[in-house]
Amino acid sequence: KIALLVGNNHYQHHPNLMAPVTDVFELSLLLEQLGFQVVSLLDLNKAEMVTAVSRFLQLLGKGVYAIFYYAGHGYEHSGRNYMVPVDAPQPYAPENCISVQRILQKMQQQQTALNLILLDTCRKCHVPHCAAELRLLSKFIGLCHKISKTVRSFRMSEDAEAYELQDGEFSSGIFMKYLKKHILQEKKVTHMLEDVLEDIGRDPLVTGKQVMEIKHTLKEARSLTDPI
Repeated sequence: KIALLVGNNHYQHHPNLMAPVTDVFELSLLLEQLGFQVVSLLDLNKAEMVTAVSRFLQLLGKGVYAIFYYAGHGYEHSGRNYMVPVDAPQPYAPENCISVQRILQKMQQQQTALNLILLDTCRKCHVPHCAAELRLLSKFIGLCHKISKTVRSFRMSEDAEAYELQDGEFSSGIFMKYLKKHILQEKKVTHMLEDVLEDIGRDPLVTGKQVMEIKHTLKEARSLTDPI
């Protein structure tokens, strides 16, 4: 069981965030309880993100349960999701960011037993012709259904902004507020995430504003509590 957690708070050219550092810390403690070997990293530039992902992929292999979690700025372009490094200039551009789909593809090549990608970010377009490009997403989703043993959870629906909870010096995201409530439960990972989705949908702070999306091709009853 291996997990890489990345939280980007302090940006050079974009608004700073508060929740990622708290969310990464809380999730790391929970995953360690589940038997995961966890690497947690904060405020990475593009070169550092590339290196971290590369080292993470080297640790994966047959039968591994792999989790990749990212909290920070993100966006969607031509049906692909991108994570924004702390040194990315304005405006967002794919060449300055990290493709989530590319990471997923490389994870799937390692013959892992479970790939779980959690994106705790908005997916708002910050590029021209956004509406036309969002329509391409449906084609991408169709391709993803051909790949097995994969679960992806996006905290936001397309073109929706992320919300943080302000609590003095400590801030957390809505997604983490409910994920930590359910993640230790002994149930199929997709069912666990559906419980998180339902709780978010009932939260009056974000009702009608924030949507979590789950995409998966997992047929086996994999749970994060499984002994390996």
